[in-house]
Amino acid sequence: MPDLHLSVVIPAHNEKENLQPLLEELTAVLDSLPISSEIVLVDDGSEDGSAELIGRLATGEPRLRGVFLSRRSGQSAALLCGFEHARGERIVVMDADRQTDPADIPRLLEMLPGHGAVVGIRVRRQDSWWRRFSSWFANGVRNWLTREDITDTGCPMKVFDARALRTLPRFDGVHRFLPTLVRLEGYRVAQVPVTHRPRMVGRSKYGTWKRALRGLRDALGVRWLQDRHITWQLRSP
Repeated sequence: MPDLHLSVVIPAHNEKENLQPLLEELTAVLDSLPISSEIVLVDDGSEDGSAELIGRLATGEPRLRGVFLSRRSGQSAALLCGFEHARGERIVVMDADRQTDPADIPRLLEMLPGHGAVVGIRVRRQDSWWRRFSSWFANGVRNWLTREDITDTGCPMKVFDARALRTLPRFDGVHRFLPTLVRLEGYRVAQVPVTHRPRMVGRSKYGTWKRALRGLRDALGVRWLQDRHITWQLRSP
């Protein structure tokens, strides 16, 4: 098949009510881009009929491919699975809850040349004060432990050079550290403000305290990986 320029990878768990309006917004944006594209929608063991809806939507949108996990495996597994199925030279990542805006995709793509990733920074976040505070605190702890400067590690809107994702370690929680791991392989990372919208339907799938404890453990693991990372350079004989 001809080269595919862009893949949009979207993990989803019990987001049936959001899928069709999200697809309508996203396809309108992709139609405006002068490049070939696909949408890889990864159903993470949904129980609300999302998988069946994805199958129906795919019959009317040839760019849409559904990938269906047999059981709920978590956001990291869904993303890694999506990366394996993506065929594009560049990969967009976004959530299915419609809090991130597909209209931001062209601007992130414009910044990608010369970088391994462009990461969104949610401005005027439409979340509760507690969610904003816990996100700010967790972000600061992760950056401190990993010696990073990522403003919004939890922002789901990101664009990658597909080559930067080929050597990612596979562990539960990897989605929180994608920019750090891309940098570890020698790529540059840019950051850009993106729109954040209130959730209109459905509810968040993440518990604050449980997620915070997992994030702390994972950050310690990433710090170990940074300290033990091996690089080399070749020379002429």
